[in-house]
Amino acid sequence: MASMAQTRDRPEIRFHDEISSEWETLHQSRTFKARTAAMFDLLGNADLNGQRWLDAGCGTGTLSRLLAARGCDVTGVDASSEMIVAARGRSDGPLAGQLKFQQIPTIANLPFADRSFDGVLCASVLEYVPDVAQCLVQIHRVLRSGGLLVVSIPNRGSLLRQGYKLAYAASSRVSSRPLFRYLAFSKFDTTPAAMQNLLRQHALTMLGANFAGSPLPPALDRRPAVGTLINILARRDN
Repeated sequence: MASMAQTRDRPEIRFHDEISSEWETLHQSRTFKARTAAMFDLLGNADLNGQRWLDAGCGTGTLSRLLAARGCDVTGVDASSEMIVAARGRSDGPLAGQLKFQQIPTIANLPFADRSFDGVLCASVLEYVPDVAQCLVQIHRVLRSGGLLVVSIPNRGSLLRQGYKLAYAASSRVSSRPLFRYLAFSKFDTTPAAMQNLLRQHALTMLGANFAGSPLPPALDRRPAVGTLINILARRDN
């Protein structure tokens, strides 16, 4: 496993350390609330009470707390030490006993036993890792048979994301703080069909998908050519 010193040397983690103080404010914006709602829509009214979930790349724990509010015991992990500090600082109150936060170097090497979790949430994380396949190997390993994965990844077919990339490329030539700065580190994007195939290769069956992530109204945001994220619900079948 990589050392914490190596973790701090990774620019994508330093970036998330830098933005940790802004993360909760971002999650309160209309755009982030809409993308969170779209992701949780995939779970519908599923009874999660008493289940054990892993929030793989938990940030400041916003989504961990939502899972806890549905009755889950949640372990949140993140490579950013600043995100974990913020998550722990917000884990008091009536849900405190259901939340645990831990810094780890990478979700490509999860420090948990096989079949430890009933569900895994991995929101806007895989685009930042060097080896998506290895992360899916680990997610499959820690899920119990029949366990659920809720994952969001950038939508390759989004015209809006393509525009963001162009704006980032142009502004990075003239500014040390370009527009859409996260695109310096957000590399992986995909399509629903390609992601379904990748999940299948790791013994995960895609059960449903939707689109979200843009600042546009839901009628547009949920369209495949607009939403910057693909949200996916999958299940471990063996």
